[in-house]
Amino acid sequence: MDKADSSRQVSKWETLDRDILSVIFRKLDVKDLTMGASGVCISWFLASHNKILWNTVDLDKFREADKDLRLKELLLRITFTEHFKNSDISETSRSLRKITKFCRSAPENLVFGCCSFLDDESLMLAAASMPNIEKLVLPRWCYLSKNSFGFAFSQWKNLKTLIIAHDYPLKEIFEFQIVGESCSNLTNLKYLGLLGKEIAEKIVSYLNNIKKLSLQYAYVSRPGVLLLITGLQNLVILNISHCKELGEETVTMDNIVQAATQKRVKFILCSNNCTGCRNKRWFEGFGSYGSETWRNDEIKELEF
Repeated sequence: MDKADSSRQVSKWETLDRDILSVIFRKLDVKDLTMGASGVCISWFLASHNKILWNTVDLDKFREADKDLRLKELLLRITFTEHFKNSDISETSRSLRKITKFCRSAPENLVFGCCSFLDDESLMLAAASMPNIEKLVLPRWCYLSKNSFGFAFSQWKNLKTLIIAHDYPLKEIFEFQIVGESCSNLTNLKYLGLLGKEIAEKIVSYLNNIKKLSLQYAYVSRPGVLLLITGLQNLVILNISHCKELGEETVTMDNIVQAATQKRVKFILCSNNCTGCRNKRWFEGFGSYGSETWRNDEIKELEF
């Protein structure tokens, strides 16, 4: 009996089939995978490079998960933007360089950290390393030139869904024209920030293939919303739930609803007694990008 037991081969973690290890590793987040499991042994290192693990790269997983701390960080950044900028750009760059060693060109979904700063170098590194992105989530603080926009979005020809946050007090301009000229497959857009008539005009002019649009938690003007409905010829659904109006009264909500009805655009908005909006403090609009309420959406394609 002892002889039989001694001859039996005992399976060890390091000798498990790599495909089986990859299935197990899918339970880990990005940080645990790149900074933990991959360093155990050569077998785990090789399994951590399996492309099935890298369909989505979520850089927010490298950051503090505590929502209260995240909101405090956001509020501090609004006040002391330059203090955080340089150190955080370095953090984003380091995270990207570490991840691209594992994921190669496999990712189809790329989510930048909600509190992170993004500069030219990091954006171009992401685009060069991950050219097959179909869903892209950009952070609030983007310090980008036309050159980096042009290079990045010329790589992302397969882009179908774009989620962006562009809040006050940013002076940088989001290059809608470059995105529109490069990404003909882009049909889903989510925009969090200040949406006046000027931004609406740019979306209509350069992103005219948009079919599904969410302005959830944005600050919007009624003329801007009306222009989106009438100007986007392919629009089929518009979500303006939990928005804060800028107070322009030249266009009524009846005008907006009537325009949506005439174009047969599905229109999603809050009820008059929406508890979420009524209980929401002003500054929470800035924090919603990092919360589950921002990651979720009534439009399925715009969830992340």
